[in-house]
Amino acid sequence: MLLPAAPVAGSDTQGDLAGRRVADIDLSGNRYTQAHVITRELRTLVGQPLDPSTLTADVQRLQNLDIFSSVRVELVSDGEAVRVVYHLRELPPVVPYITYDVTDQDGWSFGPAVKSVNLFGKDIFLAGYALFGGRTSYLLDLTHPWMFGDHVSFDLDASRIVRQNEFDGFEERSTEFTPRLGTWIGDHGRASVAVSLLRFESDLAGHTLSATDTDDLLRIGGSVGYDSRDDWSNPAVGWLAEVETWKTGGVIPGEGDFWTLHLDSRRFQPVVAGQTLVLASLLSVQSGRVGRDLPQYMDYHLGGANSLRGYTVDDLGHSLFGKQQLLTTMEYRVPLVAPSEVTLFGLTADLGLGGTLFADGGLAWTRGRDFELGRMRIGVGAGLRLLLPAVDMTRLEVGYGEAGWAIHFASFSKMRAQRLRLR
Repeated sequence: MLLPAAPVAGSDTQGDLAGRRVADIDLSGNRYTQAHVITRELRTLVGQPLDPSTLTADVQRLQNLDIFSSVRVELVSDGEAVRVVYHLRELPPVVPYITYDVTDQDGWSFGPAVKSVNLFGKDIFLAGYALFGGRTSYLLDLTHPWMFGDHVSFDLDASRIVRQNEFDGFEERSTEFTPRLGTWIGDHGRASVAVSLLRFESDLAGHTLSATDTDDLLRIGGSVGYDSRDDWSNPAVGWLAEVETWKTGGVIPGEGDFWTLHLDSRRFQPVVAGQTLVLASLLSVQSGRVGRDLPQYMDYHLGGANSLRGYTVDDLGHSLFGKQQLLTTMEYRVPLVAPSEVTLFGLTADLGLGGTLFADGGLAWTRGRDFELGRMRIGVGAGLRLLLPAVDMTRLEVGYGEAGWAIHFASFSKMRAQRLRLR
């Protein structure tokens, strides 16, 4: 997403210096970022022969931190050795701004936000939002991706949301607190454990498992996964796959008694001239009887930018729903404006623009006999993706389904948003 590993003007080329002993590694431009946050990503080491492929991978890992608007490498001949200089330009450490959120069910919401992508210079992401309009939301998102050990990480999601549940006809108020510990297994393996407390309140009787109209759902979960993407923000090649399971209630205190399983698989396949084919699928399966073990508000309603494009959630949400879902996605991504560094009002960021052709398929069901391919709906279309630092992307898409044309506007990639249950 950022500038590729390449020598700056006036320096020697990687090919000329390949194989020479690395005499020194210097960092330039990290006025805020702590040095060890950078050096722990580097596989190019002092005393070892210079390997251009290792150097390129080092730059990609620095880009994946998503705290720099540009990364360049300068190679300086030093007798029979070589000196490696990393030139870094940092993103603003803290930015207040006006944010937005839009979903098919809730519409538009706006409000103040503050975000740090590099808290204390340690690559810690911290963001707080307050949104008003289609729904009222207060959100806190904290990610510490490498505390110690082999990428031992800590994530915390906390939220308070008030909105009108159009499908079930009541106002819902939910409070969620979900801490998660994760680690790497080698370069590509991932594992995590988490607990989650969800308090769900209804303004009308009959929509919660508890007779008090308030459910307290305590969940314990874990995941294992594989991640070989080259670029975490805008992948061109690699796999991203995860198996995640949760146990809610039962032997655990609180309402509910059900299991949830997610099987998530995404393949990024380079084609030609920077174009990428993305193939993805998500299977979500839940146990229990709806309304007795599994709350009705935990089912899946299809349609919209984050599940099945080409349909609005009003087109399908009342007919294609259930406690299970199967979503498939095919995207053909074409770069339109290569990500590049932009400075505005003294703040530097890297922005890019891409085009997308897509086809989505989706099916939701509760009873086994309703799992029929004849009930699956397919939507196709095209759109634009604005690539943003530390945000992922913003999408504007036009899809076509059985109900005709639908315009979608959303944040995050469709595959990421569908895991977040954004409707």
